[in-house]
Amino acid sequence: MTRLLPILLLGLATVAAAGSPARPDSSRFLSVRPMAAGYGLAPDLGELREQVSDPLFAFVFTMVERDSLATWKTEDLLAFADGWGQESAFPVAEHLHSLAREPLPGGPISRRGARCHRRWVVHLEPSRLEVPMPYSILGYHPGKLSFETPIVLNEWRLGPRSIHVTVEGAKRRYAAEALTVFQITRGWIILDVDGWIDRLLGKAADDAVMQGFTVGRVEGRIVGVGSSAGRRGRRLLGELDFESGEVATHGRPVARGLSRYGRQWLPREDLDPRDVWRRYDG
Repeated sequence: MTRLLPILLLGLATVAAAGSPARPDSSRFLSVRPMAAGYGLAPDLGELREQVSDPLFAFVFTMVERDSLATWKTEDLLAFADGWGQESAFPVAEHLHSLAREPLPGGPISRRGARCHRRWVVHLEPSRLEVPMPYSILGYHPGKLSFETPIVLNEWRLGPRSIHVTVEGAKRRYAAEALTVFQITRGWIILDVDGWIDRLLGKAADDAVMQGFTVGRVEGRIVGVGSSAGRRGRRLLGELDFESGEVATHGRPVARGLSRYGRQWLPREDLDPRDVWRRYDG
């Protein structure tokens, strides 16, 4: 597996810049009280620690589980990271303005029998930002990451679902608990691959715009997969191993099944994906 960033929509602010102020107490985030919402994504902090190394993902999953509504600053996320005992892999804390989870303006919306009533909003400074790709793909650092904020993600809590996949020619059913889709509805996260690497690696390193992220618990483990689209609309995905922090560009069958299932809630009805590329290139 190789390290890359198909899921940076969740990872925007957890490493301290030099000279950061004193970090506030993390106990308000990491109290021993049971998770309040009982959703099933992160029902136990001890188990979450065993499965999720990066504190930002742990923070997001905890807030989803507790159905917490708030606006958090960099200091809040750093406090959580202190309590978690690890730093995040995403070194862009100096650009974060805020991370919020809030009720969906205008009330819940529905799609394919599911309802959405929460969203995440990420503000960066500056609002349009480009950074070098910090991780390698097949041994290369292939280009740059571009962000346009605010990045808004609708949170679709699908709950228990059955995922059907083909494994070695045989049909298999996986029971996914607390299946959750984070649909990007505003802003962008784009991986722009250097031209020579694109030519060298071909499909292994494509320009990609993030569409969203799907996560759920399968056989007691948290499984996550980021879904993207190439310039010509080719579907791309990357499965994250939350424990190791590594990403597989194609993923296991169960991850591919989650991506395929979650894509039903990812299209933006108000936007042709090609418009994102035109704005980015313009």
